[in-house]
Amino acid sequence: MRRLLVAAAVAIVLGCQQSPPPGSGKVPVGSLTAQLKAEGDQLAGRGEYEAAAVKYQQAVRQEPGDASMWFALGTALSHLGRREETVEAFRRVLQLGTPESQEVQVARRWLVSAGVLSESVAFASASEGRATADPSAAPQPPSGPMGGLRGKTEWKGVTPENLIMVKIILSGDEPATQGRTFARSINLGQPYAFEKVAPGNYRLMASAGRTQLWDERVYVEADKQTVLNLSPGNSSVSTAEFPGEVHKDEGDFHKDYDRYEHARPREYEPPPAGERR
Repeated sequence: MRRLLVAAAVAIVLGCQQSPPPGSGKVPVGSLTAQLKAEGDQLAGRGEYEAAAVKYQQAVRQEPGDASMWFALGTALSHLGRREETVEAFRRVLQLGTPESQEVQVARRWLVSAGVLSESVAFASASEGRATADPSAAPQPPSGPMGGLRGKTEWKGVTPENLIMVKIILSGDEPATQGRTFARSINLGQPYAFEKVAPGNYRLMASAGRTQLWDERVYVEADKQTVLNLSPGNSSVSTAEFPGEVHKDEGDFHKDYDRYEHARPREYEPPPAGERR
């Protein structure tokens, strides 16, 4: 009887260890896919893009419907100068991502700069899961009176000398301005400005490293300089969260804070088409 009980227990354990049947669902969050993505991010952060691409390819095979995985893969491939593979990865980002996501916007700009995507190709819809061409929705060359957008950036205890780079992206937020995108990189604490902007509604996003500090809607008026200042007052991030403790007397960050992280190129920002880093 004792031998029978032991055999039954072993059978139960082995049964629990069997692989799930095909089509049983996505890999759970925090499992192999997330581990592969994290390992790829670490390698990319060290500039080891070849090894990072291998990790991302494995992650894509696990989650072929995840736009962020394709974007990470495309970015690594773009650093290696593997153009055709980068094009394929970024096309998948457009097919799977949502139009307002930064990943879709960056992938689309890269494809346009590479000459493989025209401005007449609309963003992919998350519900459709595929890109659609709609020439009537393509932005027409701006004509008539132009406007401008400018403002100050400020953050408690931070000056331009702290070398915290901020990437500011201004994107059209209505049919009349859809597809018009402007970008600037400045040090936090410096003013910013966009000139010759067609009037209309826009969305302004500003990020330092992986931290998105601002996401604002703004209307640019014709023949005027619209002012939008960026400060902790209109940020969703508190000064306690970013960038960390600041020594007012020394004007520097505490010893455990990497003050140069935000001066390095952002990991998700691929180099221009045809270039390598």
